[in-house]
Amino acid sequence: MSTPPVRRPLVTIDLDALRHNLGVVRNHAEGAKVFAVVKADAYGHGMVACAQALRGLADGFVVSTMGEADALRKSGITQRIMVLQGFMNVSEARMAARLMLEPVVHQAWQVELIEKTSLGLPLSVWLKIDTGMHRVGVPPEQARELHARLLGSGRLRHAPGLMTHFARADEADSTVTEQQLAMFHAVTEGLAGERSVANSAGLLGGAAGGSLGDIVRPGIALYGSNPADYGSAAEFGLKPVMRLESCLVALQSQRKGDAVGYGGRFVCPEDMPMAVASVGYADGYPRVTASGTPVAVNGQIARLAGRVSMDLITLDMRGVQAKPGDTVELWGETIAVDEVARAAGTLGYELLCAAGRACRRVYRPALDNES
Repeated sequence: MSTPPVRRPLVTIDLDALRHNLGVVRNHAEGAKVFAVVKADAYGHGMVACAQALRGLADGFVVSTMGEADALRKSGITQRIMVLQGFMNVSEARMAARLMLEPVVHQAWQVELIEKTSLGLPLSVWLKIDTGMHRVGVPPEQARELHARLLGSGRLRHAPGLMTHFARADEADSTVTEQQLAMFHAVTEGLAGERSVANSAGLLGGAAGGSLGDIVRPGIALYGSNPADYGSAAEFGLKPVMRLESCLVALQSQRKGDAVGYGGRFVCPEDMPMAVASVGYADGYPRVTASGTPVAVNGQIARLAGRVSMDLITLDMRGVQAKPGDTVELWGETIAVDEVARAAGTLGYELLCAAGRACRRVYRPALDNES
């Protein structure tokens, strides 16, 4: 007799859809190399599994930390790996050189460390310029000096790459992105090194205006979520990669005027059928998701009714035929994750990361080591 899973909700990752989405991205890349962003455990989809699925298709990968990069190398990934947060100390800088990683240099002290430290092997780096994101990156007025110092350090394999990050490429108005690009091009004119500017939104939404550089860095688009705050993922030709599903645990009838769930936020407008599904905010389905959000029960559209609990939600089942044990899809092929995110006042990124972390994951096609 098999042991039941600790929790019922299940995340299914469609690796064929992931590969399809990379193809969509490449079709927009105008010949630029494609580095797949797999940071934050591939946005909840499983970093190693997704990198393995894309290893023959992506030109490289992007992670946040040295630890993530080390895990990819240990899993057999040999392509180039960009490390967005760069190195934090001498030990990490030497690791980057040894593993042939490409850390991002975003502060002057990192340049000084390279100048003064024997790293054992030559290092490849990216110099990040802050053109308007105002998070990390060297000030534009320091970029040429720091680029020259990196070149003159004698520690690098080749000229440092030059990069920036868009702050508002997801918006329909591309004015700010165009200003960032103009600043980037002015600051880097004549400097040696590869260029990388475009994220998913800048790439698919056209915010980069054809100035995609040598390497693009798609993230959320790979996972089938809309990178822009307009339109839909499907309109970009993207397929959902993650499906969050569970099952019905109860069906019952409620009377007109009955208040359902914590706080009684949903009051039955008539005598009506209700259902309870085994999923909640412990599984990455946000507590603040609004009543009326669609949920697919055997492909039929039911509606969230009342406040999301830790591991249960209640559903308005008017017009829906079902029984206990039937499958409930919270997002996936029928319900777009971005629709749920809007109902919760957040982004698809957050939902995917949360559910992927909280729930049991399976992969289709199955991985060789999947139980």
